[in-house]
Amino acid sequence: MVESMNFVLLKEREMPILRMLDFIQEKLGEWFYERRKKANETFHRVSIWAEEEMTKKMDLACKMFVFNLDSMLFRINSEGIEFIVELKKRTCDCLKFQLDELPCPHAIAAINNRYLQKSNYCSNWYSRETWLKTCEGQVNTVGDQKSWKIPQNVQSEITKPPDVEILQGRRQKKRHIPASESSVPFKSTKCSRCKQVGHNRTTCLSSPAPHPYSKKHTEKYSKLQ
Repeated sequence: MVESMNFVLLKEREMPILRMLDFIQEKLGEWFYERRKKANETFHRVSIWAEEEMTKKMDLACKMFVFNLDSMLFRINSEGIEFIVELKKRTCDCLKFQLDELPCPHAIAAINNRYLQKSNYCSNWYSRETWLKTCEGQVNTVGDQKSWKIPQNVQSEITKPPDVEILQGRRQKKRHIPASESSVPFKSTKCSRCKQVGHNRTTCLSSPAPHPYSKKHTEKYSKLQ
């Protein structure tokens, strides 16, 4: 979440601190309103994201073979691999049903076999009611500065800026991206002499014997003769 907000504030970070705080307040209020409006307009029992995720898995679920072992216990065959799905306990051998608490393709195949509702097997965290509770808060404005009621003890205090050492040169605007977050693959050095990875030709410790017809070999043995 911090990185997402940092991306939104790329230009606004150059503003004065109070103006930047006003922008954050306005942006949060806008986000809460948009999500609250979406949650009120949806007719699904789960959030739009959860419904879209289950819809993506439908195509894969339709290609699977379902075998009933019990009323709520199924054996699912997917490309020659078998999985046991138990709808009552909401478990599957692939473990995605338990980890995501959202029906996996194998569970969806079993649910479709019994003509049940997929939303009944989703966690409460994906429900429309939980989505509404998450976005029910409002980010209120602070109002005009003239209408503020500031206590006398606070108003009499003088806040000085912090002592910060100003470095020379242009200020850095972009953060250094560590190798763990970089999408560019790490390119290792390969020696052209011994063909080993981790060093180059200059620092190579291997010194192969010169070819008998090489110039170095000829000069070496011509001096001995």
